Amino acid sequence: MASYFSAVETDDLLALIFVLFLIACVRLEFRRPFLRPGLKMLKKSYASNIFTYLFNDITLSLLSIPSLYFIAQQFSGYGLLSSLEDGPLKYLITFLMLDLTMYVWHYTTHHIDALWVFHKVHHSDKTLNVTTGLRFHIGELFMEVLVRVAFIGIWGVAPDVILVSQTLITLFVLFHHTNVTFPGEKYLAKILIVPQLHRVHHSVLRVEHDSNYGAVFSFWDRFFGTLNTQEPTAIGLNGVDERYLETLYKTVLSMGVVKQVREFLTVNKQA
Repeated sequence: MASYFSAVETDDLLALIFVLFLIACVRLEFRRPFLRPGLKMLKKSYASNIFTYLFNDITLSLLSIPSLYFIAQQFSGYGLLSSLEDGPLKYLITFLMLDLTMYVWHYTTHHIDALWVFHKVHHSDKTLNVTTGLRFHIGELFMEVLVRVAFIGIWGVAPDVILVSQTLITLFVLFHHTNVTFPGEKYLAKILIVPQLHRVHHSVLRVEHDSNYGAVFSFWDRFFGTLNTQEPTAIGLNGVDERYLETLYKTVLSMGVVKQVREFLTVNKQA
């Protein structure tokens, strides 16, 4: 019972940190915006993205997704790090490997059409701001949960370690979506994914947005040759607008996911 309340308290604390960090990023990008979209477009983006986040959060909770992590814990004793004593070294390795896993997952969502059909919801935002980091299709989030559950079993780490690590990664995601620039950004970019690096990832051009897949560290992109340091031509996706988000949600709710994916793949083959 004590461990349960401890887990609840940890969840509440992480949620509070998330909300406070989000508010801080919003204030920052209003005070020092790099891109200057119209106010109408920005309000539409904020409203759509926050609604999407709340819908996803509630739906995943109703599906009892958190319980998957505790099921995975039963297999964590056999993972690659299971014999390593809990401590800073194990936590650091876990964080690095989780970030690398998220890099690979992100790369995959761009290069497999059946995954891109969901991930393009994130890229369909016509402006780039901190709330874009909340804009994901629930289908992609569900698959990402399965990736993290597999990570727990393979590496042999506790779900609460993954929860804390994922929260830190999420804060970095909010940070690099924030519409700001700051002195020394190009130097920090040698280690971390900063807003300047992530802007090009949201370019309308595929040759530009198929780059900078990292969530926290930029050295994964440097190592795998996917780093791009230029400014984007424009933000969003050509031929795709915000209604794409609404259309996909209606499709999922009507149990037509397979049909939607097939139609998308057919259109892309004909293009």
